[in-house]
Amino acid sequence: MLGAIVIVGSGSSAASSLTRAGFPLACVEVLGRSVLGRQLSDLRRVGIDAIALLAQSNLSSARTELEYAANASLSFVDDAWMAASEQLAAYRVSGFNSIIVIHASAYAELNYSDILQFHKEQAEGVTRVVSPDGPLDVWVFDVAALAKSQQITDVLRSEVGARYWFPNYVNRLQNPRHLRQLVTDTFNGATRLRPDGVEARPGVWMSEGADVHRGARIVAPAYIGRGSRIEEQCLITRCSNIESNCRIDYGTVVEDSMILPNTYIGIGLDISHSIVCGSSLMNLERDVTLEIGDPGVVRQNRVLRKEVSRPSSNAFGLLEVH
Repeated sequence: MLGAIVIVGSGSSAASSLTRAGFPLACVEVLGRSVLGRQLSDLRRVGIDAIALLAQSNLSSARTELEYAANASLSFVDDAWMAASEQLAAYRVSGFNSIIVIHASAYAELNYSDILQFHKEQAEGVTRVVSPDGPLDVWVFDVAALAKSQQITDVLRSEVGARYWFPNYVNRLQNPRHLRQLVTDTFNGATRLRPDGVEARPGVWMSEGADVHRGARIVAPAYIGRGSRIEEQCLITRCSNIESNCRIDYGTVVEDSMILPNTYIGIGLDISHSIVCGSSLMNLERDVTLEIGDPGVVRQNRVLRKEVSRPSSNAFGLLEVH
């Protein structure tokens, strides 16, 4: 049997992708779905029998976001790596053979079937995925090859085992700028990632419930997320993505920007080269983040239908004021 352990919100031996506020960018919705959610779907497609999602306890306020992404067994723990060792021991008792361990810290277009086959052929107790710029936080463990009392962190520090070479696309997601780069790379065809929803016309994707006024213009490539509304005389252009449950009000231009879930953008604004999340705006050209105090300019959007609401990443400190 095959199992998987996915760790969220704890540092590891590789570079961490967490924001200073502690919320992993891998959990932020981008083009309709988080990187974490996409990883879990990839695992299920290769026939993983059980997935344990272990989140650091300081992320408990993000329970709804994580549950939405996961559709898996979710536990909040004080020490995610210790909990992973305990989960590995539980898998051993249950008769599992191989376990994939992932720290949700990067977007990489991995073929898990190929990784598992490579691991089997190498006949090593552990295999780690390595890219040209360093190791990725993805391992395969043979349960029987590990001592019963052995901790996962001990194996990671030992640098033993096989190395699976992965030369394809990787985005380390170490800061919000990397998240924006993932969007533009996708629109430019550099990744295999595809936006959720349908391609309403070439280069313009719209998800369920997206509402674009007939007097608004969407210039490809662009993405309009689930339940979002674009009002009259608005212009969405140059690789912009409007995530779920947003509202872009009358006459506003969104150019080369990312509007994160549950965000309201006011009337007659020009949002360029920025990431907006609730009342926070990060300008990527000037590398400055502002907290906007006027709710008529930008704010967290009020979502009328509870069933389509997703947590705003602003509540988790994605964008910090500098």
